[in-house]
Amino acid sequence: MLLGGGGARAAYQVGVLKAIAELVPEGCDNPFPIICGTSAGSINAVALASNASRFHAGVAQIIAVWSNFELHHVFYADAKSLFKRIVRWAWSNLGPGTWHQGPSSILDNRPLRDLLNKYISFDRIDESIAEGHLHGYALTACSYTSGESTTFYDGVPEIENWLRTHREGQREKMSIDHLMASSAIPVLFPSVKIGEEHFGDGSMRQISPISPALHLGAEKILIIGLRTKVAANEFEPPRYRPTLGQIAGYVLDTLFLNSLHSDIERMERMNRTLQASGDDNNDSLRIIEHLVISPSKDIANIAMCHFLELPKSFRIALRFLGMAKANSRRLISYLMFTKTFCRELIELGYDDAMAQKDDIIEFLKK
Repeated sequence: MLLGGGGARAAYQVGVLKAIAELVPEGCDNPFPIICGTSAGSINAVALASNASRFHAGVAQIIAVWSNFELHHVFYADAKSLFKRIVRWAWSNLGPGTWHQGPSSILDNRPLRDLLNKYISFDRIDESIAEGHLHGYALTACSYTSGESTTFYDGVPEIENWLRTHREGQREKMSIDHLMASSAIPVLFPSVKIGEEHFGDGSMRQISPISPALHLGAEKILIIGLRTKVAANEFEPPRYRPTLGQIAGYVLDTLFLNSLHSDIERMERMNRTLQASGDDNNDSLRIIEHLVISPSKDIANIAMCHFLELPKSFRIALRFLGMAKANSRRLISYLMFTKTFCRELIELGYDDAMAQKDDIIEFLKK
């Protein structure tokens, strides 16, 4: 299984997992022996891996957490903490202050660390690997120090490290630090030091998101994407130049969504080439069976329906940063950690997965 990044949008993945849990027999073995994630997807991936020996109970726990999300579970969103942080960040990074002594990000996401410590057990993951419930799992982060895309993984001894241009995979005993690093959206959340390097969101410089699953030994991959297919010319001509909020939203779209779908296109093109040549069983190249589930509705539009549920202090902070509701819907959808928004995305993911019910059942059978 491959779970991409997308901040609060990752609630959609939870809905797909809910549907899958209904489609497989109660008490069955973990249907995903290899689980890979990036950014917010890495949190869902590790939560699944943490419950590999009890798939249904694990999915139920993930649903419960996401169904009750509030902004303060992810970062401090009260007026005092928020504005103090923004002013200190601006003073240190944009004003006359000393940049390396002030906060390194606009938001303080220490509450997320507390939440992850409560629900994630890396010891239980180790037990699942030893007992055969899990073949391997991986999460990806980007090193601000080296500029490399680094996939941290653990699993059966047969899996080996890999090194490719601007990306590498290294076996590591993971911790909450690795999760915080993989989901550290640049500028918004602080980087995390692991070893001698500082790491940020894994979606940065991840030119081949599918690669980690293949290196871990996957021969077929269920991919839960977060990008909506938009019909050609489905937009209105702009009246004004793009705002800061619009630009930031498209930057995050590029980070979280584009590389995964480009990689899917490359994989499908390679599959077609191998099928046409009849050479689909050599050691270096093979046809990769895959199933993609992605939103049938624009998540950014859904976020706008829930905008007023954000704390007033956070809405004022967004406006202070030049990001108004009308022109920042894409950016806001990544930060919409409210339970009503997350519940609607869970329902959307569930419905979209059930619309592909027969494909999912057939995919899991093989």
